[in-house]
Amino acid sequence: MKILIVDDDRINSTILTRLLEKDGHGVLTAPNGQRGVELFTEELPDLVLMDIRMPLMNGYEAARRIKTLSPDRFVPIIFLTAVTDDEGLAKCIDAGGDDFLTKPFNRTILQAKIGAMERIGQLHGVLREQKELLERHQQTIRQELEVGKHLFSKIVQAGNLLDAPCLQHWTAPMSLFNGDLLMASYNPAGGLHIMLGDFTGHGLSAAVGALPISEIFYGLTAQGFSISDLVEEMNDKLTDVLPARMFCAACLIEVDPRQKSLLIWNGGLPDILIADGSGEIVRRVPSSHLPLGVTRFSAEDRSVEMVEILPDYKVYLYSDGLTEAINPQGQMYGTDLLESLFKPSIAGDERFQTILEDVKRFRAAAPQNDDISLLEIDCNRAALPATNEQLYQQHKQHVPGTWELSFHFDMDMLSQQDPLPTMVNAVMNVQAPAGHRERLYIILSELFTNALDHGILGLQTKTKDTPEGFTDYYLQREERLAQQECGYIRVEVQHKPHGEGGGAFHIRVEDSGKGFELDKVNSFIQSNYGHGSRGIALVRSLCKSLEYSGRGNIAEAVYTWNNT
Repeated sequence: MKILIVDDDRINSTILTRLLEKDGHGVLTAPNGQRGVELFTEELPDLVLMDIRMPLMNGYEAARRIKTLSPDRFVPIIFLTAVTDDEGLAKCIDAGGDDFLTKPFNRTILQAKIGAMERIGQLHGVLREQKELLERHQQTIRQELEVGKHLFSKIVQAGNLLDAPCLQHWTAPMSLFNGDLLMASYNPAGGLHIMLGDFTGHGLSAAVGALPISEIFYGLTAQGFSISDLVEEMNDKLTDVLPARMFCAACLIEVDPRQKSLLIWNGGLPDILIADGSGEIVRRVPSSHLPLGVTRFSAEDRSVEMVEILPDYKVYLYSDGLTEAINPQGQMYGTDLLESLFKPSIAGDERFQTILEDVKRFRAAAPQNDDISLLEIDCNRAALPATNEQLYQQHKQHVPGTWELSFHFDMDMLSQQDPLPTMVNAVMNVQAPAGHRERLYIILSELFTNALDHGILGLQTKTKDTPEGFTDYYLQREERLAQQECGYIRVEVQHKPHGEGGGAFHIRVEDSGKGFELDKVNSFIQSNYGHGSRGIALVRSLCKSLEYSGRGNIAEAVYTWNNT
């Protein structure tokens, strides 16, 4: 070892030097504390033998400075002292001493103390190496988590429209990764799909389930699938990939500005609250389904609830982390406190911020115990149609060309799945000019739906005149789809460009049904805003022409478009 002796007594210093050198140690000597600190800085000894009373700087001060100079390296200091009282020895320890040796020196005890300090120093070195290794490992994990968080955010937020004017949202993750998932995106018909999901657990393990969910949400929404289709696809995926005891409580909402309605699917989230302009809660939509990822869904598990909306309505979704927030006294925020904020004295435009401030005030400095999310939908703003920028920002514009597509669906296919989104998406991928995609989607979907629902299944549109009837309509639809044994729908789409930078879509839809009684069909455009009867009137209002032929089972529409 390299040992520094700091002692103004030349005889003591000389005796110690000879003893230590005889034991094979390298020795440095300093006549006072000040020089001792200087030599320590220059030579970095392994151990210091320190006298107490010295000129210029005493041993206490020198020991403090040496300890300050080596915060990460263990350099034991043994005080050389004639003091034997408890107070004096305690003062040596307070100054940074690790041991003391009383004068006159006993060689055996000196060797034993140096040996003990050497072993402690070796152990300290091992601990320091392990600490450095642990710090490097933590740094690596931190960097990987930051990269993961960045990728996670980019994937989950891709195409997200949470900045839509009709939405206000707040999310507060408990850790680096958020186990709550909040997404919004427009479908080709201009409807806004919104999802709030809450995975079991917290952090990274809870957040990984959001990756397949977000891919399904954005992909199927862009292709025009319904929220029932999204629910079934998400559930199948999570049932396959999630471990046991992990699932996702979720709510999906489709805001339909044309029909001024909401379609809501709630599986395991707290009640959806709908408040009117006075602040009164006028409707609750409780959970009526199992969360996603628990088990395979039946047709009934896909069913949605329809809610008519008025312009002054506001809709509130939240994860249970909001009502289960804990204050420093261990009390839970609860639904009573939340719903006490729905009153006329709090203006509708201020309620969202009021809820946030009230929850934060309640929690005060208490540690967060769950991920928290809150979303408000302003129905007045939601009724405004989506802009072309919001709908078509990810689509490319192609030069108009001549092409045609045809599809034929037999009943065995129609009874198993809805081919409409796939067919419409195929047409969109060939050529659906920006600014016209929504209209083409509506035309194709309305003609196809009319052919299936009324032409083949014989459903009556007037059944959908009320919200209750709307639900009955789709229950009848599911039953008849299961019972119908034969039938077909054939769709032909032909596009012809014209010389003005646009073109014309010729769409022909034929079904095997009995046909429509055209003279009884409501063709007024005002019927577009009801729950049903909008099909023919809406298509006619969008197309250059719409004609029925055969026995009323063949619809032929022409839709023209221009780049201007």
